[in-house]
Amino acid sequence: MRRTVEMLAVMARCFASRDPWFMLLACFALFTQMVCAVSGAHADVKLPAGETVQKVDFERHIVGVFGRMGCNSGSCHGSFQGKGGFRLSLFGYDPAKDYLALTREAEGRRLNRTDPDNSLLLLKATGRVPHEGQTRFGRDSWAYHLLRNWIADGAHWQPGSGTIVKIAITPPEYAFAKPGQTGQLHVKAVFADGTTETITSLCDFRTNDETVVEVTPLGKLRAVRPGDTAIIVSYRGHVVPVRVLVPLEAKPNFRYPEGPQVHFIDREVFAKLRRLGIVPSDLSSDTEFLRRVTIDTIGTLPSPQEVRAFLADTSSDKRTRKIDELLAHPMHAALWATKFCDITGNNTDALEGQGQRKALLSQMWHDWFRKRLAANVPYDEIVRGVLCATSREGLSPEEYVQQVKQIETVNCGFNETYAHRSTLDLFWRRQQQVPIEQWGEKTAAAFLGVRLECAQCHKHPFDRWTQTDYRAYANVFSRVSFGISPESQKLFRAENEERRKKKGDKKTVPLNPLREVFLTKASRILPDPDTNKPLPARALGGPIIPLDDGKDPRQTLFEWMRAPDNPFFARSFVNRVWGHYFGTGIVHPVDDFSLANPPSNDRLLEALAKDFIANKYNIRDLERKILLSRTYQLTAVPNETNRLDRTNYSHSYIRPLMAEVMVDVLNAALGATEKFGPEMPDGSRAIEVGASRVQNGSVNYAFRIFGRPPRTTTCDCQRAMEPALPQKLYLMADPSILQKMQAPQGRIARLLATERDDNKVLDELFLASVSRLPTAKERAWFASYRAQARDRRTAFVDTLWALINTHEFVFNH
Repeated sequence: MRRTVEMLAVMARCFASRDPWFMLLACFALFTQMVCAVSGAHADVKLPAGETVQKVDFERHIVGVFGRMGCNSGSCHGSFQGKGGFRLSLFGYDPAKDYLALTREAEGRRLNRTDPDNSLLLLKATGRVPHEGQTRFGRDSWAYHLLRNWIADGAHWQPGSGTIVKIAITPPEYAFAKPGQTGQLHVKAVFADGTTETITSLCDFRTNDETVVEVTPLGKLRAVRPGDTAIIVSYRGHVVPVRVLVPLEAKPNFRYPEGPQVHFIDREVFAKLRRLGIVPSDLSSDTEFLRRVTIDTIGTLPSPQEVRAFLADTSSDKRTRKIDELLAHPMHAALWATKFCDITGNNTDALEGQGQRKALLSQMWHDWFRKRLAANVPYDEIVRGVLCATSREGLSPEEYVQQVKQIETVNCGFNETYAHRSTLDLFWRRQQQVPIEQWGEKTAAAFLGVRLECAQCHKHPFDRWTQTDYRAYANVFSRVSFGISPESQKLFRAENEERRKKKGDKKTVPLNPLREVFLTKASRILPDPDTNKPLPARALGGPIIPLDDGKDPRQTLFEWMRAPDNPFFARSFVNRVWGHYFGTGIVHPVDDFSLANPPSNDRLLEALAKDFIANKYNIRDLERKILLSRTYQLTAVPNETNRLDRTNYSHSYIRPLMAEVMVDVLNAALGATEKFGPEMPDGSRAIEVGASRVQNGSVNYAFRIFGRPPRTTTCDCQRAMEPALPQKLYLMADPSILQKMQAPQGRIARLLATERDDNKVLDELFLASVSRLPTAKERAWFASYRAQARDRRTAFVDTLWALINTHEFVFNH
């Protein structure tokens, strides 16, 4: 309106001058205004989900269109950098930059306000002019009309008009009655100005499991099979999950059985199973339970003697007593120390030093965790020891040098001196300098279960984190330094000179130069990505953390982490423990807490976290409750209702073994031991090895093919747990396995030397490998094979080889 009044005033002055040229200019201006008026006249836009848009808003509609089409951080064909410099924010998260790109860049050629249909933006998107991108929509589409109307109206932008307060989805949880049905999700946005608008057509819909529920681009659902999954709804970078349940269609006269429950774990698991119409499997047999719990807790098989004793025990509390025995076993701490080495990134190759010295440091890392886990130190205190570590821990430089020398005297086995330290400074000691961005990523994944990598360059596409959040969190670690502090400079340099003189002594393991982890003045602060000004350090979704108040900012971060209301700390760890004992986390992957990856059973996760906090982060108490639950002790044999269940724990899931456990289980079955390297005593178990690589080539190969991670990151995804062909070939044909079978001190040689009854030898081989006695059919098969075998040894070697190649042996169940 203001522009029209100004134009009329100019025209009046032109006609008043009576100058022919000015009068011609006035006529041209009048004509232009009429064209603009005609081009600006348009009908309301009908969106495909039924919404009607009368007034097109840049932030609400235009940015929403580009975000829905994937025109993010690049051209409409989805590249980060578009052709000709065209660049839009990821999913329309930054309207200001998007408006600038559309209206000001390329000399404003992308929009034609006087003739909207000839706007370069629309010509390219509809494929009417040649360009390297693809056609995005037709001229008769709703997206075209939204864009055209906005351009015709003058391509205005009112900053903040689309600021979102809340996104509401109706219904917030969708429960079908049976497979085959369809339904519709409706999405509304509440904006900062108090208005509400239906935005279903502008949202992106994705299903986390299309075998359970399918979803169309407009939010229409179709139930495929019984189960549940999440539908992820996105609008301009805002992500909301919706749980969708598809219950099993009940048969006539079916009555859901009432099963026994031990405590709150069973209550939450079984309550959801009831909603889905899924009946839990029966309780596992004694042999099934014993094998499962022994592998899960101490990473090996129960011995034949242990199986026999457990079967002979008729007391009602024998499972409880066995759980308590295994949780107190020394190998339980070793197994979890291995898992903590994965979580914290104990990468031997990244540590300082050379050769065996690196392996010794990795072993010290493992020993530090093992000592605390054996003593059942609370989880929060363990995390404090890692997160807030320094090398001197308040010691003087002279005292610290003496401590280092004492640590360096241990070149094999458990390093008691280092394990007694309060903190794990090895977490921060790396051969190469680690930028603060990586420290942010490592600590977020390890202790919060959050993957931040995607927020480094842009807004995280599937979570709340922005580039600002990423940088602010990284700045928390800007004061951590690894080198020589001013206080230690004189002493350390003198000591390092002495070490350089001894470097040529081949009789000892080379010593590393003295360096330390200490706090210094922040040397590098990541700037705000928008203003380029220094960005205050901040916890993820939490408070600002001062860097100059005389306190270690990591300590402030830790206090925020372990606060009872922290949304990640307790939940992420109980989820890791649950994932270990069930093969799949309530949030899976276990270190991927995000809006687009919601828990499969949020009530269960909350109950576990609440109980963990109430019990002061007691790890063993958490494990004991999980192991005592009926849910954990269900059989792996499915019933008619739960055979397709993979996320609701209605039966025990068949799952691969950790690489280290696979090596230990195999050695237990064969009656063999392993030599890993000079830093490990002979006869050590694989779960006791701290180094991410060992000198034994055969073991290194087994570790690699069974998925042991190199620990180059703290991402749980590095440990491969999927079955693979090389694993099968290894078990079938690796020479090291045959050598162990035929070894004079191996299980077969010992049995044949002491037992003449073939049936008793067969019993021992079954008990030692699959933790049960052979069936009548298996006895008959062996008798037939034994009759035609070349000799007794060959018959039993072949039998044991066949047993270790069965699924029953290779998997836990």
